[in-house]
Amino acid sequence: MRWIREHKRASIFIATAIVLLIIFVVSAVLGKTGVGPGKLFMSASEKIQKPASSAGRSVSDSARGIFKYRWVVKENNELKEEIRILKNDFVKEKLKKKELEELRELSKALNYKEITKNYKHVSANIVAMNGFSWLNIFTIDRGSKDGIKIDSIVVSGDGLVGRVSDVSGSTAKIISIVDESNNVSFRIIRNMTYLGVLQGDGKGGLTGFMLDDKAQVIEGDELITSGMGIYPEGINIGKIESVKMDRNTLLKTVKIAPSVTFKNLSKVMVLT
Repeated sequence: MRWIREHKRASIFIATAIVLLIIFVVSAVLGKTGVGPGKLFMSASEKIQKPASSAGRSVSDSARGIFKYRWVVKENNELKEEIRILKNDFVKEKLKKKELEELRELSKALNYKEITKNYKHVSANIVAMNGFSWLNIFTIDRGSKDGIKIDSIVVSGDGLVGRVSDVSGSTAKIISIVDESNNVSFRIIRNMTYLGVLQGDGKGGLTGFMLDDKAQVIEGDELITSGMGIYPEGINIGKIESVKMDRNTLLKTVKIAPSVTFKNLSKVMVLT
């Protein structure tokens, strides 16, 4: 090291000569093999670049994959939201249609406006049933604050439903005509002189008897309220399904199909 410091110029010269010698030898060898320095450099460069290029492509592919995944997730979420909105719109449309049909049916009750002109008409929704007796006893969402009181008459667009048996401020309990505790006086439309009394059979139907055992009633005869008792005259009740003579009571009995389909009932009109 001391010699190199003392002979600095000579050292530089020797080092330069060695480098040139190496270059010359390498060039001679490459010349014989047909591979020039340029090609050697390119080959080395390619060997270095290939892993780098491969790694670059891998990174690029991964980036594209992540982007594509995020796009798919975003699109999937958007589709889910669209489906949810469409479902909600469909349900709303169905509910709106059902409500319109119910209101249309209920508006038929206004056909009794002349019959019930001395009454106030209060529409109500059925909100609860009494145990398993949906046909017999149920609760509506109107009460005394709406003017409803005990024995207020309840109708639908198809005819007589029943009467109010109990009332609170915002709800009321209805006993329908198909309940065994409800009695209704009726007339036969075909011959208004024919009178009778009916009551519910507890199974969704009606049974009754004619006050005149000689009354010529037949299957298909239509019944309306007679106006005797709490029910105003002229409200549809139902049709006679069968007629027979009870030998024990000597009364002409009738089986009646109510005009109101109670199992489908959801809205009613209360006469107060």
